[in-house]
Amino acid sequence: MAQPARKITGSTSIEPELPERSREILGLISAGMDSLEPSVVQNIAANLARLGEVVDEFNRPEMLELFREVARAGSNLRSLVAEIRELQETGTMTTLLELGRMAQAMKDSLTAGVVTGILQQAVNALSMLDRIQMLQGDRLVTGMIAAMQEAIKENKDKSPQSVLSLLRQLNKPEARKGLSIFASFLQKLPSHLDFTN
Repeated sequence: MAQPARKITGSTSIEPELPERSREILGLISAGMDSLEPSVVQNIAANLARLGEVVDEFNRPEMLELFREVARAGSNLRSLVAEIRELQETGTMTTLLELGRMAQAMKDSLTAGVVTGILQQAVNALSMLDRIQMLQGDRLVTGMIAAMQEAIKENKDKSPQSVLSLLRQLNKPEARKGLSIFASFLQKLPSHLDFTN
């Protein structure tokens, strides 16, 4: 014969048994949550909301592209850091910083008058170079250098000449022409330099 059904009172839910360590961790978390004041919980909730906003901000396509670019540039950044470290170890970085400070000090010390003077000198130099170019002065200088080099080569291994031999050389037409030009130059030079008697 069938037995009567038993009356069951209370909850019938069956919770799975947790390992001892997991129960300790859950107990610790539960105790921590119970000990928090409402203001602390509110603060944690606000921080979590802000964290969500930051995650959303980082999740934008342009931010993701920026992160990818940084990842691609990682090797370049590593080599740059290595080079900077080497500059520091060799003392080059200190020298460069000192040069930078010196250049800054020079820049800071320039007054309007000094800058105007430097610019005026630069303009004068450019004007003089322009006049030299118009008068074919570059050809004159090049010719003088070439003549000097030839004269040095010609007399390199020779012993000094006597005064009589030098006078004989001055009697040659090329030498007399050069002396005439030089004498004329010497006569005209004082008037262009504003020398007075």
